[in-house]
Amino acid sequence: MLNIKSISNTEKVLINGNKKKSVSKKANTQYFSMPAEYKKVTAENLKGYIPSFGVNKNEKIPSISKQYKIIESQLDNITKKKLKSLEARGILSNNDSNDGSTVLENLYKIATEPRIKGLSNNQIITEVINSLYNPFSITQKFGDISENTAKEISKETGITLPKSAERVVSSCCVVASMEFNLAHKKPAEFTRFANGLSGSEYSVDKKVKMSDIDQYYMSSLCRLKDFNTEYKIDKDWENITVKIKPDRNAIVRARVQASNRDPGERSSVDVLIQSALLNLGSQNTYNALTDERQTGKYNNDKNGLTDVEKNFVENIVLGVPKISVVYQQLDENGYLTGYNGTHEETKQHILKSLEQGQNVIIGYTHIDDKGQIDGGHEITIIDYKQDNSGKGYFICNDTDDELDTPIQIEEDKLIPLIHHAGISKSALSKDDVIVEPWREIVLAFQEMLKAEKNA
Repeated sequence: MLNIKSISNTEKVLINGNKKKSVSKKANTQYFSMPAEYKKVTAENLKGYIPSFGVNKNEKIPSISKQYKIIESQLDNITKKKLKSLEARGILSNNDSNDGSTVLENLYKIATEPRIKGLSNNQIITEVINSLYNPFSITQKFGDISENTAKEISKETGITLPKSAERVVSSCCVVASMEFNLAHKKPAEFTRFANGLSGSEYSVDKKVKMSDIDQYYMSSLCRLKDFNTEYKIDKDWENITVKIKPDRNAIVRARVQASNRDPGERSSVDVLIQSALLNLGSQNTYNALTDERQTGKYNNDKNGLTDVEKNFVENIVLGVPKISVVYQQLDENGYLTGYNGTHEETKQHILKSLEQGQNVIIGYTHIDDKGQIDGGHEITIIDYKQDNSGKGYFICNDTDDELDTPIQIEEDKLIPLIHHAGISKSALSKDDVIVEPWREIVLAFQEMLKAEKNA
């Protein structure tokens, strides 16, 4: 879910250095005023102040052929064929994961190691194979909760479920798009996440470069603190290990889907991964039963993530430093007043990211007849093509369209609707000047709290 209300005051985030464009004073506000000496802080001169941590894992696994046979023994005939297809496509041997483990190794762990109570090994492994076989089948749709089940959940958790908790549609479009990207671009990492989140640890560790979070070391530490992130500084001092985990209520949601999943609804794996990513972005305040989170420094709404929160999660989970570039100019009432950059500039940012092998998650807006934003949605751009007449189309995945295939949207129709996009830093021109929106949001949110206090 694209939270427009929380970012409506964020203006002029991308300005091309070759063109003179007006920028409001507020857009240039640097609320997080870092002392000059902090900018000089590096991992090297912090070694004496923060204890280091290390991870040492020596895991013995059987031969590839034995792993395959053990996995296959837990599958029905249809899923066996999908596993064979993954092998033929080279996906099982893919090791583009955070710890170098392969898809096959993680499937083997899912097949042989204990799962969360209420979830079975063969069910989880089947769901993972289905998602790898066709990542476009990943969805954000919650699944309904029957009245009797809702009563049982309330008795177990002590939470009285509102009617909204029984709805099929969720506000998980941002994190569902990230889950799709993992399965589509990083199958080994997707499988590693599924293994860790459905296993006894109920979490997954992710090694991240400090420079991927922010260019300044101390600023990266501040961001981690702001997001209430659980992490340890690694021995090399240039990396951290972040612990990513769903909220505890996601177990209940996953069990519901395990026993009562209808076609087109989320799998148990979808529930766990999406809950974990939303929890990370919401500063560990997400509740998977109600699909709500607490408001915070970067969001004054209880649903979804802002572009700033999305960018923080995307940098950590996908391991590619990106900048959330805002293209639409909105006034304080949410009316579209203009654009930051031209149609062609926006297009080139997306195309350059695609050329580098990166999918682009975008937040696009719904605009009423008066030009006011009345909502938004997140989808993923995975490719671009032109027809014989030269008309351009973006090939996209939408986790809320009830389709398990990609869709195409005309370039001329989509670009004017794009509010923000996660663009790889390397895809931005050296002439682009970036004004970081997260600093503005901190200021706006604190001003709101001050006004409420004085009211």
